[in-house]
Amino acid sequence: MRKMIAGLGLTVLFIAGCSSDEDELLDFYNAFQETVEVEKEIETVSEEFNSLESEKGELQESLQDASREELPEISSELVENTEARIDQLDAEAGVMGDSRSRMETSTQYIEEISNETNRDKAESLVEAMEARYQAHGDMIESYKSVLENEKEIFEYLGEEDVSQDEVDERLNGLNEQYQEVEDTGAAFSEETEKVNELKKEIQDVIEG
Repeated sequence: MRKMIAGLGLTVLFIAGCSSDEDELLDFYNAFQETVEVEKEIETVSEEFNSLESEKGELQESLQDASREELPEISSELVENTEARIDQLDAEAGVMGDSRSRMETSTQYIEEISNETNRDKAESLVEAMEARYQAHGDMIESYKSVLENEKEIFEYLGEEDVSQDEVDERLNGLNEQYQEVEDTGAAFSEETEKVNELKKEIQDVIEG
């Protein structure tokens, strides 16, 4: 269901015989690329999240044949699973916060770029990355909102008097929220593509 991070790719450039203009841009670019190293940690987070998603699917399947007596236990396991998935979203947000800190550190090199065109390219990349961080934050926020509502549904399943109509109504509302997750995810992917395009422009300048 989920592959949150569209890859930025890692290309650290070491070009012999650069002009001073290219050297200045290269210093910025290599510092900026440390954000990519940080974001590699999200691969581990995503693997754990996807494993939890699979576990959730198995638990939901078990609901189909569950007796009334078995519902509280399955409900409790689903709640625990959802809380674990929320923790993984928080972990991903933390990684992106570290990435943002690395990116902000790289901006000190922009002041050293004497070529105005090159400096504009570096500033545009930073601005695009800021938009990407914002889009990621929106995506995480919308996903957490969905999971919080999922958790409420699973808690409801463990109550004594459970109405199928009530469950269906809540699930319908959840499906509408998932659309927002899809939309914010698409926006994040779009911002990542913009960042990659700007990075390629800088690579082209450095490589001459």
